[in-house]
Amino acid sequence: MHAACAKGTGAARCFHAAARACAKARPYQSTLRLPQTAFQLRASAKDRECLFRPATTERLYLWQREHLARDGVRDFVLHDGPPYANGRLHMGHALNKILKDVIVRFHVLQGRRVHFMPGWDCHGLPIEIKAVAEAADAGQTSLSPSEIRRAARAVALREIQGQRAEFQELGLLASWADEHTYRTLSFAYEREQLRIFARAVERGLIYEHFRPVYWSPSTQTALAEAEIEYDERHVSRSAYVRLRLVPSEALAAHLHDISVDLLVWTTTPWSLLGNMAVAVQAEASYSVVRTADSEHMIVATELLPELERLVRTQNGAPLAPIGAVTELVRVPGSALVGCHYTSPLMAPGEQREILHGAFVTTASGTGLVHMAPAHGQEDYALWRDTGRLATHGMVSPVDAQGRLLVDRAWGATEAVREDLARLHEQPAITQGTDAIIDLLERHGVLLAEHKYEHSYPIDWRTKQPILTRATSQWFADLRQTLDDTQAALQAVQFVPPAGAQRLHSLVARRSEWCISRQRAWGVPIPVVYDAVTHEPLITARNVEHILRVMDAHGSADVWWERGAEEFVAPEYRAPGRTWYKKGDTLDVWFDSGSSWAVLQAALGEPWCAPHACADVYLEGSDQHRGWFQSSMLTRAAACGPGVVAPYAALVTHGFVVDEAGRKMSKSLGNVLAPSAFLHGDPAAPKEFPALGADVLRWWAAKADYTRDMPVSALIMKHVSDEVRKLRTTVRFLLANLSDTPAHAVPPLHVPKASLMERFTMHELHRLERTCRAAYGAFDLALVTRSLLECATKTLSSLYLAVSKDTLYAGSNADRQPVLYVLDQALQTLTSVLAPILPHLAEEIMWYRSGATADPTPAEQASMPSMFQRGWHTIDDAWHDPGLEHDMHHVLRVRSDIFSLMTQCIEQHTRAV
Repeated sequence: MHAACAKGTGAARCFHAAARACAKARPYQSTLRLPQTAFQLRASAKDRECLFRPATTERLYLWQREHLARDGVRDFVLHDGPPYANGRLHMGHALNKILKDVIVRFHVLQGRRVHFMPGWDCHGLPIEIKAVAEAADAGQTSLSPSEIRRAARAVALREIQGQRAEFQELGLLASWADEHTYRTLSFAYEREQLRIFARAVERGLIYEHFRPVYWSPSTQTALAEAEIEYDERHVSRSAYVRLRLVPSEALAAHLHDISVDLLVWTTTPWSLLGNMAVAVQAEASYSVVRTADSEHMIVATELLPELERLVRTQNGAPLAPIGAVTELVRVPGSALVGCHYTSPLMAPGEQREILHGAFVTTASGTGLVHMAPAHGQEDYALWRDTGRLATHGMVSPVDAQGRLLVDRAWGATEAVREDLARLHEQPAITQGTDAIIDLLERHGVLLAEHKYEHSYPIDWRTKQPILTRATSQWFADLRQTLDDTQAALQAVQFVPPAGAQRLHSLVARRSEWCISRQRAWGVPIPVVYDAVTHEPLITARNVEHILRVMDAHGSADVWWERGAEEFVAPEYRAPGRTWYKKGDTLDVWFDSGSSWAVLQAALGEPWCAPHACADVYLEGSDQHRGWFQSSMLTRAAACGPGVVAPYAALVTHGFVVDEAGRKMSKSLGNVLAPSAFLHGDPAAPKEFPALGADVLRWWAAKADYTRDMPVSALIMKHVSDEVRKLRTTVRFLLANLSDTPAHAVPPLHVPKASLMERFTMHELHRLERTCRAAYGAFDLALVTRSLLECATKTLSSLYLAVSKDTLYAGSNADRQPVLYVLDQALQTLTSVLAPILPHLAEEIMWYRSGATADPTPAEQASMPSMFQRGWHTIDDAWHDPGLEHDMHHVLRVRSDIFSLMTQCIEQHTRAV
């Protein structure tokens, strides 16, 4: 303690005494030009980012829309894929929106006007489920479709408001006013979607079919492939079932009057109630064998070893393996084709046929496949292609809730009919399967069954098992548009390139698209049905009439509020003819996939103009199955031959995972929300301090986003350290430029620059050119690596270190070249980091303009944005690859000298 303090002469006297003592100890301090700045080393992001956000977000977006328009230059358009309007934001949302924002901001810096319209996907089952549940909690247990729609709309709009506020905290360059966003629930959006549907109808691409589709019993609706996940640990019961062969005359001659059973293996025993045939491979070889128990069965010859290893079961318990069998006759599969079979489950005297199925293999099972055309895609295709669908129809004994329908008594005997009757309304996948297996065993046709764990499709919303079930659904014909779609995709840039093959193959595998869903909350399928013939009235003219009716009421809700007759165009009406409607709605992927039409309307461009497409679509890699694909398919359906893809470039990112690479899920307890990093976690402030948006944005940009992106508190700490290093370098630059306004920085010409100035300017030139190209190629990780390396190595560790003496104690003439380089470095760093760290960029500009304190509310309302100045370039005159080569030799010598000095000091220390 200073003596003055010890004497108790007061704090003021103590301070002055200490100051005099320090001045006496440092007599030359007043002769130095020490750096000074009010720019803080700590960002204090939670409290300070909001000071600079108004200048760089919505106000900047509206400014660039007004000031950056150029005649003959089209906007740079990044079309926002609509996130689902349900729930709070997760890290995947943050990653997606930040990547988009970085790209958009870069183009604004390049002086190009951008178009970015945030959107929301508002229809679909999760919102409907939430709305119905909330209504039930309020005492409303039975809702009409119109009431469901009103409740669902309220939920969606509420969720949008919450997500909108959270998105704004990320510092996104956008206008969030309703007129500058799109929502699939708005009638303007629905109108464009129904216009696409009308165009597809006009081209003959839309039809109704009774055929198998993926069906979710838990939500009672058809599902698209993109709505399906897989439970890797699902447990099923499979069964080996004997069906009595009724051979043809030619085959009977080889069997010598023995009774033979076809042995079929099925992983869905419940579907035996929908059996219509058995399929074999005509080109394969089949063996009639006798077991040790004198049973006669026929299986594929290649699978005899599997039969011998098969363990019999009784009452669910394993017995002994079947063991060695004796082959009696070997016949080609073609000899079985055309034969028949019977089963206890069939009606008395009924027989069914054996068909050739190209899809049948001898890789596993028995080589004989039980066919239920109502419950299998391949089964259905074979049944249809052989003409049996037209002559025999289909049996689909499962209702919308996944329950077995056995209300009519078929069965070979009275006992079987009684057992079948007991199956009525049993859940097919669970209790129904158990009951079927018990029935098969009681009637002597079950050889074996076993439980096994495997991958099984589930509804992505409810996580419950699904099944394949024949229902009447509306489909879009994709075969007619396949060539157009594939040709359009050839012109698209894919980032990463592997996305091209993935999307091409996904599109090529689809022949049709089930576009109908059995929900109330969505866009109605505009079709009415004749009340007598049940034929659908689906013409482009009638769809256009329905649109006019909706236009008159300003809403698609009128579909559920008015009678069917109002939706029939005058030319189709006739005395005594009556109509009805169904409640089906369009698949939500058709819904969101129509957004390109809404985008073109916002841009004032025709739908199918040659260059009417977005510059970039950017979403998660799962959207190859979803939005990327549905956007292309709806575009091809509406525009026809010569169609241009709705996107010029397709950029995909991976999923956000935890530090161990695991998918985030509530069950694992590893879910992290953006808010934990933006605002910190009050319950764990040390582990999760408030880091702000810029740190989160640096995380999104610094890694290879085309792969899965890990995130954790520790990872974000390292990210925060990197941003702090940038702030440290920037602070030093600002502090040394504080006495030299930007307009007063003296120019420096290459011939007059020293070796170190020329090298540093060359490195800044390389940084600027490298990062400009990297932004254009969507390689954000290269930007962050280059920026951090230049700031910490080229500047902090080298140029700034060797320039301190000149800055602090040199003459004005000596300082001028250094100030020029510092000013160029500050402008270049600010330009390069601005798309990723906009709050920091605005803060740098604020303090470089002469501010000595953070902006007041009044100053915030009028402060310009750094982005209005545009991208800072370094003159090509500073580009000098030869100098770079020479300097590497100099720097190696410097490094060697430093190493020798360190060794000498260590040796001296040990000697002392």
